[in-house]
Amino acid sequence: MRTFVEVLRDNAVYREHSHVFVRMDGSEREISFPELWGLACQRAHKLHEMGLKKGDRVAIILPETDSFVLTFIGALVAGLVPVPMYPPLTLAKMDAYGETVRHILGASGARALITVPGLEPMLRDHLVAAAGKEDVTMVLDPDLDGEAMERPYPPVAVTGDDVAFLQFTSGSTRKPKGVMVTHENLAHNAHNIMFDGLKASKDDRGVTWLPLFHDMGLIGFVIAPLFAQVQVMFLPPMNFIRRPYLWLDAIHRFRGTITFAPNFAYALSARAVKQDQSKDWDLSCLKAMGCGAEPIEADVLRSFVGRFAENGLSPRALLPCYGLAEATLAVTFANLENVMTTEAVCPESLKKGQAKGANGHGSIELVSCGKAFPNHELRVVNDTGDPVGDGVVGHIQFRGPCVTAGYFEQPEASAEVFLPGGWLATGDLGYLRRGELFVCGRAKDLIIINGKNFYPQDIERIAASAYGVRQDQVVAFARRASHGTSEECVVVAEGLKGETNALEITRTIKQRVRSELSLDVAEVVMIERGSMPKTSSGKVRRRETKQRLDDGTLELLKSAPVKRKAPAPRPSAPAMS
Repeated sequence: MRTFVEVLRDNAVYREHSHVFVRMDGSEREISFPELWGLACQRAHKLHEMGLKKGDRVAIILPETDSFVLTFIGALVAGLVPVPMYPPLTLAKMDAYGETVRHILGASGARALITVPGLEPMLRDHLVAAAGKEDVTMVLDPDLDGEAMERPYPPVAVTGDDVAFLQFTSGSTRKPKGVMVTHENLAHNAHNIMFDGLKASKDDRGVTWLPLFHDMGLIGFVIAPLFAQVQVMFLPPMNFIRRPYLWLDAIHRFRGTITFAPNFAYALSARAVKQDQSKDWDLSCLKAMGCGAEPIEADVLRSFVGRFAENGLSPRALLPCYGLAEATLAVTFANLENVMTTEAVCPESLKKGQAKGANGHGSIELVSCGKAFPNHELRVVNDTGDPVGDGVVGHIQFRGPCVTAGYFEQPEASAEVFLPGGWLATGDLGYLRRGELFVCGRAKDLIIINGKNFYPQDIERIAASAYGVRQDQVVAFARRASHGTSEECVVVAEGLKGETNALEITRTIKQRVRSELSLDVAEVVMIERGSMPKTSSGKVRRRETKQRLDDGTLELLKSAPVKRKAPAPRPSAPAMS
């Protein structure tokens, strides 16, 4: 199977094919497939001139989509190992951002950091030096600019087993881990996505606003489409967040046939796009609207289709999917030719590990994420690792050539997830029904709010710093919001002995979490000292705490101003993360 670099080179004969990059100021840059190859070679040549050699890790912090794509593929042509990193949304509140950047620079052993002039002083003075990485070469993106090479620079030879890039992922622990994605992983997953899943051809066109430092944006729209000679229009992520109509307007203008987004983006678009903005759109061109990266809610997707049905949007375009970075990207796709499949399940049966049908009030609707791709296996096992039957809830595991090579220089963490026999422990819970995957919830404690990942340990650490809270006696988790279209964050904390000022503690916790993480905590519940559910070893039990909050059995701090809610419905299936 050809590597991505070989595909990039072979595509240079398609002179009529181009990618379109929309910059943050709204201007557009068109780059043909031959230019894409020539510019990648030109950047590879300059990176080699800087002394970088095959296998060296190169961190990339570039806000503009065209610069990011050219630099990323240029690094691959040079045989380097790119490390995509997200740019700061603002130069204020840099502490949390700086901590992440410092960790990734150190964990990856990056020899160079490529960025833009506006970020260079901050990165050099506050991040690189503080990380003890003064030897990191700072490369400014304009230094790599130039004309596409007429005689392309010969790419460095790589094998399928060579690491292509490091995808740092949140996982279920506080510190991000670098997933080693090989060239073989990329080739197999790209083939699965474009041909097995999307049935793509050169006539298709992709449109995306997804962040390119994330696997769904990077693999799903930078790498995979080129295996099928599919042209893509790239939009800046923040432009979509600020003006959601730009996404669908681009699909209309570019005649996009393929797009992907998390659940929250469909909810936001259905709610925020005005009638006068959409009245002239023709969205009948869309054949695949993938949904992944966070819990999939059937009602949200149906509302989205209903909102834009008058624009020609077909319900058959909905494409629920499931995946994770440790599996390169995609694990399952729903059948492109069918309408979305769901099941109404009894909540009480799920608590007992069974997915039994339910009708009427109180049922939970779960979305089918489809079947595993050819040459891959999917199974659900119990706590002892034994496979279970259809409709039995257990731990989702996956095996095949898309399973990555593990976490970079973290053998112990790798051994916990990458199991004997080639199986990958996804960390999610779900069940199979006639080979189709239904995801019930996350075994991991990662909190996902509006498409953003938050570590509960970080929230708990901040909350525990508030006066009146017992150290290490704090739990954070997500629950379904009352409006039912997303999740919200809840904090449960023990008060110090004799502490009764729950109102002031609640206010302080919310303010500190918002300040440090830009996350709004929906509710803070103060409970009596010594009443937090714990394991026999003294660790807090997040799931039990959440269940007892729903049941109303937590021992609330006396005078705590807590308004009880009815238990929220169980979240729908999480998909690509």
